[in-house]
Amino acid sequence: MKHNRTVRILLFAIATPVVFLVVAFFFLGGPGSREGNPLPVNPAGSTLNFAHRGITVRYPENSQESLGEAKRLGFRAVEFDLRKSADGEFILFHDSDCRRMLGLNEPIKKIPVTGLKYYPLLMNGKKTSCFVPTLTDVFDRYSHDFIFYLDMKLSGFRDADQIVEIIHRYGIESTCVVASADLLFVFYIKYRHPGILTALEGYNAGKEWTYNLIPEDLKPDFLSGFLSRVDENHIRWLKRKELLSNRIVYGVDSSNYLSAREMGLQNLILDYDTVSQVFGKSKRINH
Repeated sequence: MKHNRTVRILLFAIATPVVFLVVAFFFLGGPGSREGNPLPVNPAGSTLNFAHRGITVRYPENSQESLGEAKRLGFRAVEFDLRKSADGEFILFHDSDCRRMLGLNEPIKKIPVTGLKYYPLLMNGKKTSCFVPTLTDVFDRYSHDFIFYLDMKLSGFRDADQIVEIIHRYGIESTCVVASADLLFVFYIKYRHPGILTALEGYNAGKEWTYNLIPEDLKPDFLSGFLSRVDENHIRWLKRKELLSNRIVYGVDSSNYLSAREMGLQNLILDYDTVSQVFGKSKRINH
């Protein structure tokens, strides 16, 4: 009996500091430190609109032309999707297959960059004069024109190292966000390449409790998700955590743009509608 009591005391003595550390980890968010929102938004608190896959009402999504139109309209930021070609080049392309955008019954990863030059991008099912661009094509032309949000459709660690190498090559570390819904992918970049900006996608209302489980040194710079999954409680949590400027939302168009701004959300991935009175005919879309 005395032996059992001694064991219980020892277990309690061991468990108490462990429980304390776990609780501290949960509420403090783990060891380390991180800076606030590093995107060059000026003036502070202003809205930064990302053109979602470029301006897709006039040109095919993820095309060089759609990005050029975003620049003409005065967008300071663009969002586009990244996959790889058969020869390992990063290309701007959303779908895993080519049916919708190229009219081919083939995975995009099976086609080399040289082959993509034979297949024009489709828009509303019709051929255009636009083609799938490589990431280096885009950066060669627009690296100093935009803040970039790279929606990674790849999750390998080698892909992470390669995208970081390209970002370093163009010197756009402060104006390029690497986004992924794969938590390990984001963690890997923060661990191996702490100077690279990251966004964790799919971070919607209801997931707030998970934030403090992430060690500070591995926390993503931005939390990304759909506007439709943002509620009042989530906004209050963002404000309490001083993360409102670190929240990026998809699913914004002329029907909900003003309400998104009224919520205080500052980084909006926008589906631009040229005929909407909300946006008007101004060439400057950021306010």
